[in-house]
Amino acid sequence: MRPLKLIPKVFIGLGNPGKQYLQTRHNLGYLVLDKLSEKYPTIEFRKHSKISGSTSQFVLKDKNVTLFKSSKFMNESGISINQLMQYYKIKMEDVCIIHDDLDLNVGEVKVKFGGGHGGHNGLRSIIQQCAPDFSRIRMGIGHPNKKEVIDYVLSRPNKGDQETLNSAIFNAVEGIETIIDQGIDEAMNQFN
Repeated sequence: MRPLKLIPKVFIGLGNPGKQYLQTRHNLGYLVLDKLSEKYPTIEFRKHSKISGSTSQFVLKDKNVTLFKSSKFMNESGISINQLMQYYKIKMEDVCIIHDDLDLNVGEVKVKFGGGHGGHNGLRSIIQQCAPDFSRIRMGIGHPNKKEVIDYVLSRPNKGDQETLNSAIFNAVEGIETIIDQGIDEAMNQFN
């Protein structure tokens, strides 16, 4: 059961490390945090010596916020997130995961709390290593018609989809700002 007036303080963008994956559908979580860091120059990611990934800690809307990008591949992201939680003594309810979602239309952005993994290997790893009790910003990438799902999520979107996803990235940044400022419920009201 989630707490009332929940305001997550840790935002984790899912993706795969490496230049070959940079602009792929599966890296939307990374791309959202990158766009947020363009908007706020005080955000600077640094590799962490005790955690497999890069963190940034800053103040937004008078609240201390942590951003995290795992340096492990998607299907092992729960390992590095568990390291982050142990190191900073974070509760899972204080976490919001930003990720791509095959079950939403391209460009749709939805906010929710809890749930299953829906076949998403990153979410599966997080639930196995940590817990299912976290907030999510789900970013729709649509479902491939005939293409293999793995090839689809690891490929770059076509030009039309890319333009739609660029708008979705801006919406997800607004979602993060709304969550920090007003909480998960208000974000759900605005984005769902």
